[in-house]
Amino acid sequence: MADLYTCSCGSQTWEIFDTGVRCTGCEAEYVTPHGPVSEFNSAVTHELEEELAE
Repeated sequence: MADLYTCSCGSQTWEIFDTGVRCTGCEAEYVTPHGPVSEFNSAVTHELEEELAE
């Protein structure tokens, strides 16, 4: 999942909207399944913590 939420430009800053996320670095957009924003944020945070722990 981390590769889905780390943009190819290296940015990990996202603008979240109803149908997906947009990278604030290069404006790439990724469509994501609908779900509560808090769940999405928790999933991304969890993946980033795992990456940092390696």
